[in-house]
Amino acid sequence: MKKINKYYLLILAGLSLAACTSNQKADRLSDNKTETKVENKEEVPAKQAGMNDHSKAKKEESTEISEKSDSNKKLPVFTSKDQDGNPFSNEDIAKNDATVINLWFTGCSACIEEMDEMNDIADEIKKEDGVDFVSMCTDVNYDDSTKEVYSRIMKDKKPTYKALAVDYEGDMKDYLEGIFVYPTTIVVDKNGKIIGDPIEGTLIPQEQKDKLKENINKAIESSKAS
Repeated sequence: MKKINKYYLLILAGLSLAACTSNQKADRLSDNKTETKVENKEEVPAKQAGMNDHSKAKKEESTEISEKSDSNKKLPVFTSKDQDGNPFSNEDIAKNDATVINLWFTGCSACIEEMDEMNDIADEIKKEDGVDFVSMCTDVNYDDSTKEVYSRIMKDKKPTYKALAVDYEGDMKDYLEGIFVYPTTIVVDKNGKIIGDPIEGTLIPQEQKDKLKENINKAIESSKAS
């Protein structure tokens, strides 16, 4: 009987150690979430979430999409206007070796909060020759209410970069329906090729800025090689 008791005690000790390890891992994951704010568009009202009619079906593919590099994809053909009403399209992308595109929507609080520091980030990025920074609001043209919210955000945050109101249609609509975390930032070369993995979450943490810088350098290399 004593041998059996010792056996059980060893099992219990092992389980206790495993639980501690799991708890520590959970704590680290929790800490990481506080460092980089993100919002899943499934967590906000459907109207604010990007107007995707079949988001539930595509959500099942989200894990595969998030793990797959977009390095072989191209930014779809799109039309948009900046906050001053000036048109912006793929032709403008072709003018620079690298273009940083910050994707957001009007119901994303994390996206709006980071705008307080986005001007400084954008200004620093645009110091490099041949590098541009823009943002794309994905739901501004959904209806009058989103247009009103977009206008209010522009007046409040006063972005110094082009804050584009992209038309949510065609291939661009299909592409945006594959974005499940906001904000997300991508980098494209002059040919519209998406370079590196999308950067999910705000750009405020240094590690996010480092990832962005790496993608910018790769985009410049890609443009010069083409």
